[in-house]
Amino acid sequence: MPEPVLPESPPTEARLQRLLQRFALAARAHHEALAALDAERTETQARMLAGLYESLLNSGEPGLEKLLDLVNSSDPVVAGMAAVYSLHRDSGPCLATLRRIAQEPGLLGFRAGMALERWDAGEWESPVFPAAQVQHQNSLHSQG
Repeated sequence: MPEPVLPESPPTEARLQRLLQRFALAARAHHEALAALDAERTETQARMLAGLYESLLNSGEPGLEKLLDLVNSSDPVVAGMAAVYSLHRDSGPCLATLRRIAQEPGLLGFRAGMALERWDAGEWESPVFPAAQVQHQNSLHSQG
């Protein structure tokens, strides 16, 4: 007789912390690869970030809340990446973080500024959920 499939247990705090640490490291590595114009490494880190996000998403509400907490990181690279991945979830703090980072010099500030421009124009494409773009555009149209 096959063993019953048990539901996954809630994520442990230690597991969530490991996922967040790996997300932060991947965000830094992605930024460094972009700055070095290393397309292969940039793509590798982007896939890593997407996979880590999926793991946090699969952790349920605790994982998504912890990712949103990273929006307040003292490292603007990490805060910006967390904001981009959480923008569809809670735009207020994410947009505030992106506005702050947009004041930074160089590529980091430029990328945050471009994200804000796309959001404000209703052209935001979530790195995770393409449907988030549609929801944002619909909310813009319903306001006007």
